[in-house]
Amino acid sequence: MNASHTNITLMGKLLAAILLLAACSNSDPGTEEEPFDKQGRGVFVLCEGNFNAGNATLSYYNPDTHEVENAVFQRANDRKLGDTGQSISLRGSTAYIAVENSGIIWAIDAQTFRVRGQLVAGQTGHMTNPRYIHFLSDTKAYATDLYAPYITVFNPQTMAYTASISTDQPSAFGYCSTEQMVQYGSEVITNCWSYSNKLLVVDTRTDELTDSIVLSSWQPKSMVLDARGKLWVVTDGGYETDEDSFGDNIPHLYRIDAATHKIELDQTLDTDEGSVQLATNPDATVLYLINNDVYRMDITASHVPVRPFIQADRNDHGIRHKLYGIGVDPRTGEIYVADAVDYSQAGLVRRYTSEGKLIDQFRVGINPNGFAFK
Repeated sequence: MNASHTNITLMGKLLAAILLLAACSNSDPGTEEEPFDKQGRGVFVLCEGNFNAGNATLSYYNPDTHEVENAVFQRANDRKLGDTGQSISLRGSTAYIAVENSGIIWAIDAQTFRVRGQLVAGQTGHMTNPRYIHFLSDTKAYATDLYAPYITVFNPQTMAYTASISTDQPSAFGYCSTEQMVQYGSEVITNCWSYSNKLLVVDTRTDELTDSIVLSSWQPKSMVLDARGKLWVVTDGGYETDEDSFGDNIPHLYRIDAATHKIELDQTLDTDEGSVQLATNPDATVLYLINNDVYRMDITASHVPVRPFIQADRNDHGIRHKLYGIGVDPRTGEIYVADAVDYSQAGLVRRYTSEGKLIDQFRVGINPNGFAFK
């Protein structure tokens, strides 16, 4: 979902319910499911689509042959992925896709793309709009939520709901969001993006909220953990929200000691976009930051470099493309940058070496936002 928030109307909720039913049934009974058998390494690209349009898609890219297959979920299962594809995660031979506005988590075979299972809002605990998934073991995972003040606990092997963790988050304009998750020891830390300035700490042994970290800036958007046990967090500052009095639209980059929860670094950033994102190289010693362009910095540095590492493309009118997601191949260190272009047309993915040299680029679906590496 783009950084500018959209309030859910009654019509929007009705449409989301219709889209969920459509996602769970065949979109065209007259077509056949297409067989896939993608062995070896590959890259999943999740394309968010447009909010309330039901046009989220999944692409698959072979880095060895440079072949890209688009809309593989729909082609393999003869059904749509759903509305607003938020995140994708891999564990073993299964890919897990949280489709936020459809209120569903799909489990698909990473080789055939066929559905293995699903977890659906309304049938399970308090889950309403799932956002991100974090695996604690083969049989236990957390799912965060955009609206519900709960983290859902489920079994990723059976896709069965097991529990809900209350976050005690007050509603702000209807949102009680929890987002990305990182684990340090027995603690999972999650950021509260929508109209909030908090990080929450969950004890995974008891599945209880134990602490919170309050930031000076609003809307923590992305987090990563580095090799030294430092948590890096970037906020969007409440970027271009619908409430005139909310936020100052000034992003901040924080470094926080994951053991003590103490803030060690707080740097303000310049931006004209709310799509700030973080990633690290495979050994978590280098930080990558999307902030209009892509910046690279060593984890020992005390500030973001002035010059970008990778510059966003510009159109014929000089308007910068909208960089919307970043992923790093854990085996090669190659960098994948998702370019939403203008949020309405088919997006681009660019693949770079770890030194920033362009290797390949290819078209995918609308608003590519996440990667998973097989």
